[in-house]
Amino acid sequence: MEDFRRLVFTLLSVLACASSSLSETTLTCDLVQHKHRLRCDSGLIVVHNVTMSHRESDVCVDGVRPTVPESIGSSTRLLNIIRSRCDGQYNCSVTIDNCHSSCRTRCVWMETSYSCEFGEIHSACQKQKAILHCGHQAIRVLMADYGRVSLKVCRYNYWQPPDTDCKHPVVKGVAQRCNGKHWCSVPVSNHLFPNKCPGTRKYLRYSYLCVDP
Repeated sequence: MEDFRRLVFTLLSVLACASSSLSETTLTCDLVQHKHRLRCDSGLIVVHNVTMSHRESDVCVDGVRPTVPESIGSSTRLLNIIRSRCDGQYNCSVTIDNCHSSCRTRCVWMETSYSCEFGEIHSACQKQKAILHCGHQAIRVLMADYGRVSLKVCRYNYWQPPDTDCKHPVVKGVAQRCNGKHWCSVPVSNHLFPNKCPGTRKYLRYSYLCVDP
């Protein structure tokens, strides 16, 4: 059954075209909202750009930011933070504090542009293999975490309650193994990934896109 589900997902991935992606933007105004939230009702988040302003004169009015081009800035640091937390997820949030330069230089607003791309989040249990496949297209890994944050995924009989506050990002390692390939197998093991919670059986939670090679 699992092999059949994977085959169906592969076929759908290959048939999905660029028009299936949805472009989105989310705006967060300081002193109005504390969390910057991104969400895809269908598909996976892929962050493209973030803009912001630190000028007090550019404060939002009734939830709308100014459109003056000179007020717009960008930050590679902030973009990397949002990408690390949001790429490959169904939804995510980042506090606007990440946008502030300092206590005296606050971010009056931040806006992120992203798309919702065809795909889903997968899980592979420890001692098994994660299989990524894209037919004639190429794999692009978006997100990969190793650990355990739920009792419902990869259930097992345990003598002591497992640690469900255990997650370590391993996207770089999975991407190095799989990006650009049509098919990829990743052993889910403490030998390959950091063992941040000894005594707890873990799993790999990952997502990827199928893109043109």
